[in-house]
Amino acid sequence: MITSEPVPADSPIRDLSVVRHEGSSLIVCADRWGGVWTWSPSTGEWSGRSLPYAHAGDPIVAQFPDAENVIDMVAALSVDGKLLLAAGGDEQEPALWDLGSGELLWRTPLNGDYLADVIALDGRFVTAQQYSEEVRLWSPDGTDTLLDEVGQLSCLGKARAGGRDLILAGGSGAHVWDAANLTELGSFYPDEGRVRAVTACALAERTAIVAVTRKGELYAWALGAEPDESLYGPVPASDGALETVAVMMVGGRPLVVGPAHDSLRLWDPTEGTEIGHVNAHGHGITTMEPAIVDGRHVLVTSGGDGVLRIWEESDLAWAGAK
Repeated sequence: MITSEPVPADSPIRDLSVVRHEGSSLIVCADRWGGVWTWSPSTGEWSGRSLPYAHAGDPIVAQFPDAENVIDMVAALSVDGKLLLAAGGDEQEPALWDLGSGELLWRTPLNGDYLADVIALDGRFVTAQQYSEEVRLWSPDGTDTLLDEVGQLSCLGKARAGGRDLILAGGSGAHVWDAANLTELGSFYPDEGRVRAVTACALAERTAIVAVTRKGELYAWALGAEPDESLYGPVPASDGALETVAVMMVGGRPLVVGPAHDSLRLWDPTEGTEIGHVNAHGHGITTMEPAIVDGRHVLVTSGGDGVLRIWEESDLAWAGAK
């Protein structure tokens, strides 16, 4: 495992995004106070990124000269040699900055459509906006495509499964699109509770859509099956709400990974059985992202301790062997 020093802001990390830029990996983070930082796994260096307030020129905020960015969610992109950041928060609309120069490239109108989540996807990014309940795919130049209006939006996800890249959104249900042609592939609904995190993985000849809910339950559905037919469950996965979930290959098979008190818990997505857990004492995991960091498939987690941890397969293998 690789760990960072605590973020210099002495703050918990709210969100992270992993990007490959100029030949090396960077992890971009938002701290609790809306600050943006980058950390290099190869050098161990943190760098603060100063960003102008996205809505400084808007007449609506002219009466608030001290207004600052409210950044809770981040998605980093490397496009044409530039390191870009799509970001916003649950009290701020999405905008795009050049992290190298600090320049604000564009912003969406100040209209109350705050961010529920944002993810990067092949040089573009996807937003889930709260009150419009819209999922949109954006190009760096600001042009966008509406994927759909989805009730009670709370989260986004991405995955490669079944030979294709998927865009996923969660809220009242779990919704799936083919990232190549933006075709909607299906929607699935838990018995109770709102979907707070969603991903997907390949299981034999089918694709499983995996979600966790506000009630702390784990669901899985087969893509292409009836929307009310789950593979199993629901599986009690936590005593409280789960806000993040991931899939990692461990020992040649996919395992669902979720945070618990001072640990990572692992489940077999085929049957919904718990495989084991890995100690994460003192980390207080807030978010996680499967990624390729300097050529290695890893899981990156951040937490209330302000530290980034990079977990390799060997860090999780003992639990998956049970």
